[in-house]
Amino acid sequence: MQITILPASSKTAQATIRSLLSTPTNTNLHIRGLYRDPTRAPPEFTSHPNFHATHGDIRDASTLDLAGTDALFAMTPPNYSVDDIFQWARDASENTKAAIGEIRTNHIAEQVLRDAAPEVVIVRAAYFMENWAGGVSSVKDQENPYFESAITPVEYEIPMVAAKDIGEACATHLLGPSLPESPYIFELHGPKTYSVLDVQRAFQDATGKDVAVRPVEKQDLSAFFGRFLPPALVGPFVEMTVGFLPGGVMVQGNAGVEKRVKKGRMGLGEVIGGWFEGST
Repeated sequence: MQITILPASSKTAQATIRSLLSTPTNTNLHIRGLYRDPTRAPPEFTSHPNFHATHGDIRDASTLDLAGTDALFAMTPPNYSVDDIFQWARDASENTKAAIGEIRTNHIAEQVLRDAAPEVVIVRAAYFMENWAGGVSSVKDQENPYFESAITPVEYEIPMVAAKDIGEACATHLLGPSLPESPYIFELHGPKTYSVLDVQRAFQDATGKDVAVRPVEKQDLSAFFGRFLPPALVGPFVEMTVGFLPGGVMVQGNAGVEKRVKKGRMGLGEVIGGWFEGST
């Protein structure tokens, strides 16, 4: 079985590859990771006989060779160098779709007599726990440890999930049996919901010292994101953030909607604690 990872450089893709390579039944499993520069593939992957790093740039459909692929992991990577992130997402998705089209024609020709059909699994991951890694440097400040939070109020709880759990979920479905429907859509959360106060406690537990929270109020989000994002991305990030805060469009839109939700196993404390291992 050949599984292709497009692109293979993101944290989620790496977690998926790691999970696939660790499966006990991977003797006949071959994983192709598509990279803009295959020489930058991590040694932990390239040293494995079942992993193959090849060139493939999601910006250029002509480079996306998916021949022989039995299952595909695909995601739209962030691109902060473009002026229009929405057009970027459309272009990247269309390039992926074009490459998948070649798989589908081959699949139909080879499998139609066995009544098989391509399946699509869409994983809607919750807020990444790894997003809090941006606060590590300020938390390590010896005199005034703190971190900033665009999520307010600080007691507001939202679903969060670890990249490792996303990778394991993707690996499970890439290797799993047939699904009851296609597309098969589910939300992936962590073991529980978390607030910024939980993040604060996790930082404090990991460092053994008091850590302050500096909330960024809604009216200050533009200035906050403007400190590290290109101007063209500030507005979309503000809109996205406000959308999942109390009263936001995503919160209102999900009210009363029955969803398929699966939960990962990795807790917030484990993720944040891992960033400080050996440093305290």
